[in-house]
Amino acid sequence: MRALLVLALGAVACATAGELVAPSGERRLVARDPQTGVTIVVTTGAWDGDPPSLPGEITVIHALVANMGDTPIRLAPGDLELVDVRGFRYSVLDVGASFVRVPNDAATAGYDRDLERSYDPGRNTEFLPFFPPGDASARALPWGVLEPGSQMRGFVYFEPVVRTANEVSLVWHIDTADNAPLVDAVFQFYVSRS
Repeated sequence: MRALLVLALGAVACATAGELVAPSGERRLVARDPQTGVTIVVTTGAWDGDPPSLPGEITVIHALVANMGDTPIRLAPGDLELVDVRGFRYSVLDVGASFVRVPNDAATAGYDRDLERSYDPGRNTEFLPFFPPGDASARALPWGVLEPGSQMRGFVYFEPVVRTANEVSLVWHIDTADNAPLVDAVFQFYVSRS
C-alpha cells in the first residue's frame, strides 16, 4: 500500500499547481463556538517542513484546536470530512500520531504510558494510513482527548484536492470524549490556480 501511495503521489506532483484559499482569498480561517468554548483555526500554505514539495503532492492543512470549554473533546481522523461541490470525498491521510489522556492518579495507579497506543478513530474509519517522507509524521496533528483549557496543533493531510476540484468544504465534527456530538465546524475553500 505504501509503495502505491508514494507512486501515486509522485505522478500527481507533475500536474499543474494550485492552492486552497478561503472565499476572501485568505489562507487562515477560524471557527469559534462560544457555547462549547471550542475554537479551530485552519491555515493553508503553512507547510515549511521536509520535504518542501509535500503540498504539491497532497493537501496539507495546519490546524489549531483550542478547548476553552468545560467538556473534554475528541480529536480523531474519522471526524474530518473534505468534500467537493460535486460530492466527491477526499480521505484523511492518517500518520497515526496520538497523545494520551493520563489519569490524575497515574503515578499511584500503576499506569504505563508506553502500553497505551490506541486512539478513537472517530465517526468513520474511511481514512487511509499514510507513511510520509521527511518530518511530516512528527508535525502531524495528534489524535486523542483534548482536556478543557488546553490546545493542540499540527498538520492534517488529505488526498490531493487542487487538481480535481474547484471548491471544497472541510467539516470538522467535534464530539465529546464520550462520543456525543458537540459542534460542527465548517470551512469553505476555493482552489486558486496561478
